[in-house]
Amino acid sequence: MSQEQFSRAIGIFSVVSSPSRLEILRQLNSADSMSYSELKASTGFRAKKESGKFAYHLRKLLRQGLIQHSRTDKRYRITPLGRLVLNAAREIDERALLHVEQVMIRTTRETMEPFSANKLVQSLIKEAGLSKDAAQKLASEVEHFVMSHEGLYLTTSLVREMASYLLLVNGREEERYRFAKLGISAWDLESAISAGGGLQNALRLAGQRALRERELFSLYPKDVVDAHLDGELDLREVGTTSLAPDHVSVPLKSLGGSLERLLSLALSTRVELSIVVPGGQEPSALRSLLLSAEAALRSYGWPVLLNAVLMDEGLLGAAEGMRGEGGSRVAFTLAFRGSSAAALELASRGLAASAIEGGASAPDLRSFMGMPVDPESPMVSVVGASINLPRLTYETQGDESYFSARLLQAAEKAASALEIRLRQLSRISNGHPQLAGAEVLGFVNLVGYAESPPALRLGLGMSRLVESAGARAAIAYDHRSAQRMRRLDADRIPPTELPRSPGWALEGYTSGHYVQGDGSPLQSPPMGYAVVVQSHEVRGDLPPGGASILPTFRVCRACGALNPPGSTSCSKCGSTSLSHLYADALS
Repeated sequence: MSQEQFSRAIGIFSVVSSPSRLEILRQLNSADSMSYSELKASTGFRAKKESGKFAYHLRKLLRQGLIQHSRTDKRYRITPLGRLVLNAAREIDERALLHVEQVMIRTTRETMEPFSANKLVQSLIKEAGLSKDAAQKLASEVEHFVMSHEGLYLTTSLVREMASYLLLVNGREEERYRFAKLGISAWDLESAISAGGGLQNALRLAGQRALRERELFSLYPKDVVDAHLDGELDLREVGTTSLAPDHVSVPLKSLGGSLERLLSLALSTRVELSIVVPGGQEPSALRSLLLSAEAALRSYGWPVLLNAVLMDEGLLGAAEGMRGEGGSRVAFTLAFRGSSAAALELASRGLAASAIEGGASAPDLRSFMGMPVDPESPMVSVVGASINLPRLTYETQGDESYFSARLLQAAEKAASALEIRLRQLSRISNGHPQLAGAEVLGFVNLVGYAESPPALRLGLGMSRLVESAGARAAIAYDHRSAQRMRRLDADRIPPTELPRSPGWALEGYTSGHYVQGDGSPLQSPPMGYAVVVQSHEVRGDLPPGGASILPTFRVCRACGALNPPGSTSCSKCGSTSLSHLYADALS
């Protein structure tokens, strides 16, 4: 930089060091032109005695070429150099603020990110069709408001509303319409339609976005939403939490053998529908019912797991000829004495199966995922949220007292979410007479138990902490939440400190009670094709009898062959197109 350029830069920086002169630039940047009186009033110089100060600031800006005055219409305008300097000042200010304390924005993608005016500029260009100059001008207005309102709970919806308002008052009604958000922005919806997938895909995408936004920014308290976005909690599949329970259990007799009733219940359940089948039923009829329901759920793309709770060994014929496939939806809970061997045999065929050795008389009869089941009456279970135990362990550095205090705080947020969900689901039996009189239970789930030494030491003490927050504690299988939590933690915990349980073959943290190699015959399945967890409510014993076997085969999409975990190509046909069993339903 030459001496002349250096002196010029010093002169410009000295001019824009004044907040009043920056405000003059900002006002002119937001308007095409302004008269002397309009500019004076808009920048706060209203009293007559302030006219001298205002004129002084104008002369400074004119001398540096940052604004210009037209002798023809007597109006002031910002120059390209002035706009460049204003944008540079804005970026410096933004970076300085972010360095001290990042202004975070909550997005409908369930993330929290630093607010960036540049992203808004790109959206305005892409979606509203603004020119770059017009987009930068409008984005600077939004940014000025955001940065000047400390403590603002910032969401993408709020930013879009501010930008839409400014488009409207600036006479850009057509651009405002293109930028308007209808659950999903008009631009995103047009992109989805153009990408193919037909009417069903467009309706699904629009509906999901609208429902997700409702729950994130209208339904749950801000501290619950932030804990979910941050990964301390997980609400699992935001958008449907207030519309359906997680787990439903009904006796087979309440369905009357009707596929329509079964599907109606399954499509009104988010995670798992258990059908309790007593002895004396015809296995082939049950098998036909399960397979028909599974085929329908696959075609609908609904990820609920159908769990058949078999109360008698003679019902095993219902699984005859069945094997795991990509996108399987059927699992079996074997609730009779000596069920472990049968559960292992089902798992060797790629079928998810759980064994409850105590049989029908066991007080801990529960579903594949660990929720309570009653042989005679319907039951509904709702999980308010899952708590990230490994995150709490890392942030408390293993200090048990501090860990307990943080666990209680997280449990209170999760219990708050549970209360809202239970209130929203008060009409649960509407349209489903088989759920009339159902017992409704609420839980807070604990994820990553095996990776959290303080949790292992606390044991049953965790139940008392969660109960003091107003909820029941559960250690239940929920791979989707466990996977999301570990993915978020990977961005903040050093790789050497990110915990992983030996032998856990699935992505994400462990969910359910997973103890590798504890001596149980179910803990070491032949060929290492499965992992085993014990999922249950945390009560007087930890853990109770019984276990769920999760097959970890990779299924070939070309020929359907089952391949060992970690396979990259099919051992039968050589195809590299492999997928997980129970995609969506269990993974």
